[in-house]
Amino acid sequence: MSIHKPPVVKYPIKVQRGNSSQIVYRAIRDIQYIKNNQEVGRIRVNKQTQMVRKQGTYWVVI
Repeated sequence: MSIHKPPVVKYPIKVQRGNSSQIVYRAIRDIQYIKNNQEVGRIRVNKQTQMVRKQGTYWVVI
């Protein structure tokens, strides 16, 4: 009998490096709601964990 895994949901994330911005799709983990109802989560980009926050239809790296 196999262990049930929840499906991995990938969200569009806007990553900015210098003057260029790029939209990538990554799985966001540990989504929390801050007191002003702002969503904050963690992603992994290039083997580094980074914090992201919800802004419109995208998530933006903090």
